[in-house]
Parts: sequence; C-alpha cells; structure tokens
Amino acid sequence: MKWKFFAFSAILILILALVFYEKNRAIEVEIIEIQPVTLAKTIKEVGKIVPKVEYTIQSVVAGKIIRMYVEEGHEVKTGQVLAEVDSKELEFQLKQLQAELKVLKAQEALSFRKPLDSEVKTQELQVEEAKKDFEAQESEFKRIKELYSQGAVTLKEYESIKNMLEKAKINLQRQQEALKLLYESRNPTEESRTYYAGRIEALEAQIDLLKYKIERCKVTSPIDGIVAELSTKLQDVVSPGTKFMKIFKSGEYLLEVFIPADFAPNINPGMEVKLIQGTNGKELISKGVVEKIAPSAVEKISALGIEEQRIKVTVKPFTAETSKLIPGMVIDVEFTIQEKKEVLAVPKTSLFPYGDGDAVWTVEHGRAKIMPVKTGFESDNFVVIEEGLKEKDLVILNPQTPGLKEGRKIRLKLAKLEI
Repeated sequence: MKWKFFAFSAILILILALVFYEKNRAIEVEIIEIQPVTLAKTIKEVGKIVPKVEYTIQSVVAGKIIRMYVEEGHEVKTGQVLAEVDSKELEFQLKQLQAELKVLKAQEALSFRKPLDSEVKTQELQVEEAKKDFEAQESEFKRIKELYSQGAVTLKEYESIKNMLEKAKINLQRQQEALKLLYESRNPTEESRTYYAGRIEALEAQIDLLKYKIERCKVTSPIDGIVAELSTKLQDVVSPGTKFMKIFKSGEYLLEVFIPADFAPNINPGMEVKLIQGTNGKELISKGVVEKIAPSAVEKISALGIEEQRIKVTVKPFTAETSKLIPGMVIDVEFTIQEKKEVLAVPKTSLFPYGDGDAVWTVEHGRAKIMPVKTGFESDNFVVIEEGLKEKDLVILNPQTPGLKEGRKIRLKLAKLEI
C-alpha cells in the first residue's frame, strides 16, 4: 500500500509543479510604449494628371482643310503653322468688297465736287426765267379766272391755263432745287458727309473681317508645346468652332481629383497632400499642395454605380519626377482632413470590450494588467486615449494572446508601429 501512496504523492507533486510552472511562466507578447504622437484622419482619392497650360485649337472659318502639317505627339513652336483651310472663296469676297469701296469713294468725290461759277450762273438764270414764266402764268390765270366767272371763257380754256400755271410752278421748284444742290455741293451738308462716312466705314469693317478670316485660314500654335487629341484630317470640311486639336505645355502639370462633397470644408488652398504613384511595381511617394477648390459640386458615378456629389480639387505636384508625368496618368492623392497633435494613442486592435466601455492590456512590474480607458478621436487604424493611460505606459498589442490573463508574467517584445 505504501508504494501506491508514494506514487499518488509523486503524481500530485508533479501536477502542482506543472501548475506552478505554467502560472509563473512568462509569455512573450508584443508591446508598444505610449508616447505622444500626431494622429491624422485621411482620405485617399484617385487624381488625373492634366496640363497646367493647354489650348484647344478651333477653326474660326468655314472651309476644307487643304494642308495638315502635324500629327499627335509632335512638338511645335509658337506661331508654327499647324494646318491650312482653303481661303479662295474668302479672297473672292474680299476683291468684291474692295471694288465696292472704290466705287463708293468715287461717288462721294463726284457728289462733293465743287461746281464751276459758270454752272452756278447758268442755273441762277434758269431760276430767274422760271420765276418770270411762273409770274406771267399766274397773272394770266387771274385774268382768265375773272373772265370765266363772267362766262366769257369756256371751262376748257380755264382748265388749260390752270394746268400751265401748275407746270410753271413745278418748273420753278425744280430749278430752285437744282440751284440749292449746286450751292450745297460747294459746302456739303453734315447729313451727306455722315451718309458716305457710314457706308465707307461699314465696307472697311467687312474688308477687315475678311482679311482676319483669310489670315486665320492658316492655323498656328499659340505656345511652344505638344500636339494632342488631333480630331481632324486632310480634306475634312470644318466650320467655325470645329476643334482641330489641343496643344499643351510639356513639363508643367496639375492633378485634378474629385473628393466627396462632405469633406470639402476640411480642404483649403495651400494644404499639403501626399501623392502615391505606382511605378514598376513600387510606390513612389511625393508631395503636392492644393492649388484651388471648385466652388460647386458635380455629380459623379462611383465604381459601384452610385451617384455622388463631389468637389473638384486641383493639386500642384512637388516632385522631381515630373518629366515622367504624362496627361491622363492617374495618381493616388491622400488628403489629411483632420489632425490631432501630441496625443496618446493605441492601435484599434489593442482595444477590447470591458464593462460598459473599453480597456487595454498593460504591463506593470512585469505582469499583465487590465486598464479601462476612455477613447476619443480616431484615425483609420489608431484611436486617441483620453483617460486611463499615461506617457511611457506599456500596452500589449494583441489582447487575444493565448494564456493572457490578469497577473500573468510577461516577457516583453517591443514593437515598432508606423502611425
């Protein structure tokens, strides 16, 4: 019987030893030392590279393209001819208007030609003769009228002399009007001058317009740049407003990115942003600055097909790699919409429910301890601890570590986390 007692005692001692060992065995956990950090809430959106300086080249005339000198991707200089539109019809119209102007100026010169003294004298004599004739006819009419009232002449004779008086009156008026025109031609009236000046000015304006259109038949580049989006070809018929192509200035680019309208109040001109560009399987990180913000939202369709209200934000990239940027390239843009400085924070994954709130596992004197905390501001992965922790406290990252319990001996492994 004694051997059974000793055997049972040995097993019991072994079990107790194992329990004691397990209870006092230190488990290894990853911990962080609480230090003041800057915590930021960010949003990331896709931006598209656009030229900072870009011109849309359009036709200002109607006609057929008879020459095309460039292709997409060609580098051009300021003033370089890009294409030509047929200008023959415009040139014919110009010749016609120039001829009309010449005729009008000749008419003006003829109208304002000063008459000879002899012409004036002759016309004055004709007026005098017409006046004498009128007076004689008037006197005769009065005599015949008196006789007619007495029945001494017939109605036919009365009507005849009356008609002769009317003709003499008309002749006198005509001669007087002709004399008046001769006098006016010596000193043209303001109305006459205005009439001819207005017509000449109108014709000259039409001629200038045609010259402008003929000049614009040669389509030129407004800047040194690169040809893009060529949308016409040789023999195409264009009209005013038809787009030929775009010319953009190489090496100067902006980013256009549309952010949710709800975040717009947190974005301001001059704000620094983070640019993330995927290159050959690597991420190229650079910076940019918000240059301007659109005054109103536009409707955009998300990747999930949902209608969203978004604000266009223009960003100027700060990067030595601008030579590798091309219009249409997409780059991720990270905006900091809210930031807290000099705060104590822990990863969200280190929290666990405790009572009516949250808690973290801390290490005090080499042993695990539950520490209730009050949380505040959150970023994507971290949360601010407003109450419960102080600087240099040790917090266990994984609250689900096997064997972790209150008072458990801890072997520390310091982790490094990027905020």
